[in-house]
Amino acid sequence: MTADPRLESGPRLGRGPAVLRVRHRGIGRLVGQRSIQIPAVLLVVSVLVFWLIQVVPGDPGRNALGQYATAEQVQEWNAAHGLDGGLVDRYLSWLGGFVTGQWGTSLVYGDPVAPLVLERLGNSVLLGLYAFAILVPLAIGIGAWQARREGSRTDRAATVGLMSLASVPEFVVGVLLLIVFALIFPVLPIQSGDAVGAGFFPQLRAMTLPAVTLALGYVSVLARMTRTGVVEATGSQFYRTAVIKGVHGGALFRRHVARNALIPTISLIGVYLGALLGGSAVVETLFGYPGLGELLVTATQKKDVFILAAGVMVTGLISLCALLVTDVAFTVVDPRVRFTEGE
Repeated sequence: MTADPRLESGPRLGRGPAVLRVRHRGIGRLVGQRSIQIPAVLLVVSVLVFWLIQVVPGDPGRNALGQYATAEQVQEWNAAHGLDGGLVDRYLSWLGGFVTGQWGTSLVYGDPVAPLVLERLGNSVLLGLYAFAILVPLAIGIGAWQARREGSRTDRAATVGLMSLASVPEFVVGVLLLIVFALIFPVLPIQSGDAVGAGFFPQLRAMTLPAVTLALGYVSVLARMTRTGVVEATGSQFYRTAVIKGVHGGALFRRHVARNALIPTISLIGVYLGALLGGSAVVETLFGYPGLGELLVTATQKKDVFILAAGVMVTGLISLCALLVTDVAFTVVDPRVRFTEGE
């Protein structure tokens, strides 16, 4: 990323026609580049996933049919599912099936993999968006609050608290939340899966504990980065100039602090967004939430290679799309940044 000299007019950037044209061209170029890079990366991921299928212990046909199946039955099953023949032929057959939506049949559930994975993915996306909606304002609020009290006892206490929270595993945080809000004060359900599809508010209530658990797992680093960005922005020359000119209150924060302080935070937000939308095996298993992470745990235990392959590919695609959204957000928040070929 390089600074576009046409937009170097200071921290407050105009919205004239020239600026908007440069911004739109930058976003269009970025999306075009990523539309080429994302399939290339997914192709590499597909090779790794296929290699994963090959190294899973045991024969897939034997795992599916059981120990009492004959060798002929196992061979026929493998042939019907494209698991016989040469390595390259098997890879091309599997890749072609994945591209066309033929992801195989689950060894555990006996159902087509595609609708099963996509349904669980939808549940994980809902949970991830809920956690993201909790995480971003909470972390940014804490970071900005700390920055305004830089060096004080409350700032140091908050830093110690955030560092302590970052060192606690997700399942421990989840268990503590269950004890407090589901057992001692039974205001939220223990299991989240029972309310899926039961309506907006019952499902929202059931997803609250796992969503809060996910958000607390990422809040520490994001709050610290926000604090650093706000401190740097308030100590800059353009901030002092704005104060001298009489800009105060919310206008001062929006125009001269928030926009510049959040630019380095956006990259981290994008990474967290991809991680949240892809599902969390630990949290979903702990709360009994039927998401993609919980499905992949079951597939790993049962050696269901078809679900594992589809789940890894879908998770990779979500992460790449989240990074694309992050890159676009960079150009929207700070149009002085443009992406050139090869960057």
